[in-house]
Amino acid sequence: MTRRPAWRRGRAAAGFTLVEMMVALAIGLAVVAALVAAYLASFANGRHTDALVQITEDATLALGVMRQQVAQAGFSLPHATGPAGFVLHAFPAVGGCEGAGFVDLQASILAPRNCKLTDPDQSRPDALEVAFEASVLPGGASNGILGGADGRQPLDCLGNAFPKMHDAATGDDYWLNDSKFYVADGSLHCHGPGNAAGAAVVQNVETLQVKYGIAAAPGDGQAVYYDVAPHAGSALWANVVAVNLCVQVRSAARVLDAPRAPTLGAWVDCAGLRHTSVDGYLRRTFATTVVLQNRLP
Repeated sequence: MTRRPAWRRGRAAAGFTLVEMMVALAIGLAVVAALVAAYLASFANGRHTDALVQITEDATLALGVMRQQVAQAGFSLPHATGPAGFVLHAFPAVGGCEGAGFVDLQASILAPRNCKLTDPDQSRPDALEVAFEASVLPGGASNGILGGADGRQPLDCLGNAFPKMHDAATGDDYWLNDSKFYVADGSLHCHGPGNAAGAAVVQNVETLQVKYGIAAAPGDGQAVYYDVAPHAGSALWANVVAVNLCVQVRSAARVLDAPRAPTLGAWVDCAGLRHTSVDGYLRRTFATTVVLQNRLP
């Protein structure tokens, strides 16, 4: 039988040397560290992606709610004929406040403008008021959702039925759907004629900025410039033919760490100014322009 030399038997019994174990441990730790880093990066990217999806959904909902109302601004059903043609109910189509909210949510759009008096500051959220006649027509031709006790009443922006308004000029009653949109406590709120107080309709909305497309004269139908809300009682309200809506939406949770903040945390606000997040929240702005079809000639 062949026997191994003594020095070979000693080496086999000794196992790994300390240097070999340290090298193996270092390699193992490096692999584990790489796996942990990859997992953390994937987790952070996942949170960032989820935040972007949430922001986009909130912005789409906020702009969609306002767009649906603004697109019908000024609509009225013809209820009689006169020397000049059809007789319509007369009321302002849109109104609003620059960098301020409403003093009285219960006040109708027919009342004098009731914006809160504040120092000029365009960084504050604007407020928007929209009015149109809600119709109840057969065959699903109504211009809104119907409900109420008999299922045949128009519903406001919060899903509440509201009473008719009397028109002293024509002597009849009609449904005036008068909605006020404003930002409070980090949410887009709406107040309709069927509720005593406004309520949040979309969360995580930090600001609302509104610009109005002004025509050269009533009935022109083409905006020659966009500007902030005209002053109360201004004749320019009759020249508004389009409304530009911009919302700034924030992520529901903090998703940015310090290394990512300078890149992923950068955004451009509604005024075109660039910012970088310092609180870990992701922010984006979204805008849309709505033409007032009922103001077109």
